Amino acid sequence: MNEVLRAIRERRSIRAFKTDPVEPEKLEAILEAGRWAPSGKNTQPWRFVIVESQEKRQQLGQLVTQMDMIRTAPVTIAVLLDTEAGYDRIKDIQAIGACAQNMLLAAHSLGLGACWIGRVRDEQVERVLGVGEHEELMMLIPIGYPAESPPPKERKPLADLVRRI
Repeated sequence: MNEVLRAIRERRSIRAFKTDPVEPEKLEAILEAGRWAPSGKNTQPWRFVIVESQEKRQQLGQLVTQMDMIRTAPVTIAVLLDTEAGYDRIKDIQAIGACAQNMLLAAHSLGLGACWIGRVRDEQVERVLGVGEHEELMMLIPIGYPAESPPPKERKPLADLVRRI
């Protein structure tokens, strides 16, 4: 199996992280992977806020309590939609999903773990992040070295998902 297909199958949502910092070059590679996602008319409607400081992680962790991931991950990427950059809201949101998947796969390929937290349009979180007037929070992605190794989850058979016409 080729490396891309293997990464797709082996990637897991990681919710527990070691305290080791994420190297700047790995973070940069993850952001580059997001930047290269497809978008309608190449509008690239994504924007990123990198949360690394202990103070901001604590503030966000009080608002986003899912398994304390934000406080314990050494870095979190907030993925925003720039509403002035796109041209069609549905297509722009789809592009944000592609961007996030690229980043999740890149993190996995670099030996890191990550989890997509679908925190959308949370005004308190947006305030902590300093989100601009034409930006909307789409998700948070905590990233770090995995402190867990979740088993694969069951997938529905293709026969249940596919229709041929």
